[in-house]
Amino acid sequence: MASRVGFALFGLGNMGLLHAKNAILSPRASLKWIIRNNIEDAQTFVKDLNLQARCTTPNRLDEVYSDPEVHASLICSPSTTHDQIIQDSLHAGKAVFCEKPITVQEDSTRKCYELAESRNLPLFCAFHRQFDPSFMSVHKRIKSGELGQVRLIKMTSRDMALPPISYLRTSGGIIADSTIHDLNFVLLLSGSRPKTVYVQGMHFQPELASIPDMDQVLVTIKHENGTLSLIDNGRLAAYGYDQRLEVLCEEGLLTVGNRPKDQVSEAGHHVTTESRIHDHFTTRYDQAYSNELEHFLDVLQGKSKLLVTKDDTVETMRLIRACNLSIETGNPVEYDQVI
Repeated sequence: MASRVGFALFGLGNMGLLHAKNAILSPRASLKWIIRNNIEDAQTFVKDLNLQARCTTPNRLDEVYSDPEVHASLICSPSTTHDQIIQDSLHAGKAVFCEKPITVQEDSTRKCYELAESRNLPLFCAFHRQFDPSFMSVHKRIKSGELGQVRLIKMTSRDMALPPISYLRTSGGIIADSTIHDLNFVLLLSGSRPKTVYVQGMHFQPELASIPDMDQVLVTIKHENGTLSLIDNGRLAAYGYDQRLEVLCEEGLLTVGNRPKDQVSEAGHHVTTESRIHDHFTTRYDQAYSNELEHFLDVLQGKSKLLVTKDDTVETMRLIRACNLSIETGNPVEYDQVI
C-alpha cells in the first residue's frame, strides 16, 4: 500500500465535507476524485482549497475505477446508492469506507460483505460511536468486568433541528437513519443478542404522517443475558444536539454527558450558567469521525483488523428490522421470530 492512500469521495453533503476535511488533514490520505451530481459544487470545493483532486459525476465513473492512484472509495452519498457503488468499487479492486448503512436491506448488505471477502478487500461500515473516546472508555470499563454485570443501558440521542422533509422522504425512517447508531452501540455494550424488542413513537411534526415517519421514538430491548436497553431518539431538541449515555452495572454507574461548545461558565448574583452543548453531529463527534478514518487507514496499511465487522453490521440490520416490525404491529417482537 502506498504511503498515502488515494480516496475517491462519493458525495459532498454534511458527511462528505466532514470526511473530505479529515482526509485532507491526514498525512496518510489523499483525495484523488470527488463524485457529485452537481459537479460545479465539487469543482468549487477543489478550487477553494487548492486541491489536486479531479471531479466527475456518478454517470461517468470509468476513469475513477481504473485510476491506479485510487485505493479506496469513501462513500457519503444517499443510502440508496450505496449498493451499486460498493459492488463496482470492490470489482475494481478498491477498498470501501461507507457511511451507514452499508445498504438499505439486510440481504444486500450481506452480499456486499461476501463480495468483499471474495475480493480480499476491507468493507468498513462507519458506526462512529464506536470511535468516540468517551463512549469507548465506557465500553472498555464494562469489558474489563470491574463493575460486574450490566443491568441497564440508557442512550439519549436527539438532533437539534428536524432535517428537511425532502431528506426524510428518502431516509428510510428514523430507525434506519438515526436510531441505527444507538442500536449498534447497545449491542456492543450489552455483549448480547436481543430477546425482545418494543418500539413506541410519535410524529409531533404533522407533515411526517404522510411519509410515514416519526420524530420521537423509545426503543426497549431485553437482551438474552438479561441486560435491559432503553434508547430515546428524537429529531428535534431546541436546546442542542443531545447525546448522553448511562450504564448501570452491579457495582456502579458509568455516564457520558453532553460536550459543551466551550469551557466558559458564568456566575452572577441570581444565576449560574454553563456553555451550550454542541448544535450538530459534525462538531460533537469530530474526534470520532477522525478516529474512524485513521482506523480505516490502519487497516489498509496492515496495522489493524476491522473493528466493525460483517457480523456487527448484519446484527444491527436485523435489529432495525425487528424495530420496524414492532412499529408496524404496535407490539413487542420476539427477536428469534425476526431472524
